[in-house]
Amino acid sequence: MRTRPALTYLIGFPAAFSMLLLAASTAGSQAQANSFAAAARPSEGASVAPAFSNPISIDVVVADKLGHHMSGLRPEDFILLDNKQPLSFIDFREVDSRSAAVDPVRILIVIDMINADFSVVARERQQLDEFLKQDGGRLAHPTSIAMLTENGIKIEKASTTDGNALLASLDLSRFGLRMTGRGAGFWGAVERMHWSLDQLSQLTAYEATLPGRKLAFFISPGWPMFPDGERMASDKDLNWLFNSIVQLSNGLREAQLALYAIDPFELGRTNPFYYEIYLKGVPDAGKAKFADLALQVLAVHSGGTVQVTGTDIKGEISSALRDANSYYTLTFAAAPSSRANEYHDLKLQVDKPGMTVRTTTGYYSNAGRLSETRAAVPQ
Repeated sequence: MRTRPALTYLIGFPAAFSMLLLAASTAGSQAQANSFAAAARPSEGASVAPAFSNPISIDVVVADKLGHHMSGLRPEDFILLDNKQPLSFIDFREVDSRSAAVDPVRILIVIDMINADFSVVARERQQLDEFLKQDGGRLAHPTSIAMLTENGIKIEKASTTDGNALLASLDLSRFGLRMTGRGAGFWGAVERMHWSLDQLSQLTAYEATLPGRKLAFFISPGWPMFPDGERMASDKDLNWLFNSIVQLSNGLREAQLALYAIDPFELGRTNPFYYEIYLKGVPDAGKAKFADLALQVLAVHSGGTVQVTGTDIKGEISSALRDANSYYTLTFAAAPSSRANEYHDLKLQVDKPGMTVRTTTGYYSNAGRLSETRAAVPQ
């Protein structure tokens, strides 16, 4: 299990942590404001009655135990529950992304240079080289590469199916060492969390400006989760925390962006499955925890997966890529809500034995929106 912060680190926690978190929220406010401007919309050609004033679309992957995707399903094969109440679909589509008639699924490979040691990044790079070179460098889906760094997110703005071109671009990139190491203690961990969340918000904002479904493969151990840190936080901190959860949850769905946490796990590190105790939805600020913003938790909630790879990063990327080939898009009318930021837990089942269903695990209705300006492209 993950070790809790030493008591000496918690001295002066409420005031100092509150100040740092407020600074983080101010620094990332523009990125967060841009992140969540794209409204969910029904599929092209769908007929939506005027009564459906708030349609919500979710992308769904259905696969068997071996990871093979189940095609040919019909609307009646699915049961969708919103806070345990059944919903019907406004629109239903099966999408084969390999067809020229639809927008291709875009792949984004994200190298985390904030939270991984340099030796791990070097190992990731070797595996990534092998992935990009396979099949003569021909990639099945348009792909780009991004890096989380202490100096901000670096992202290739153009996607390509030429793995050799991506590799050449990667060779020209400057792989800088992060200066804030694990030895920096508690405050270094707070800083890493701030950097990571701010850059994820920027990435979400950018992807929301692009059409179609996207899969982001984060090669990362994830950022610090701060177990029980919220017990020492102020009400203002908890409100910031809850608003961040709301905005990222809705923003990822609206951007059609699913996160995949590909963890290059090393023996001796803390339990890589610790995140599983934080997968329950967050209904209000009083229930919010810092671990609810962990990469692994956000990945599951966005409809992606968590893969603990060890050294087989290439294999895990190849496995996750199967989710890009085909999927279903379901559109439904949001249930009425009685208050702002009301959480709705989604359960989607398919009437086929042995099938796994992955999709958005919930949404917030009547979510407060910030200014709907166009997202700035990360440099």
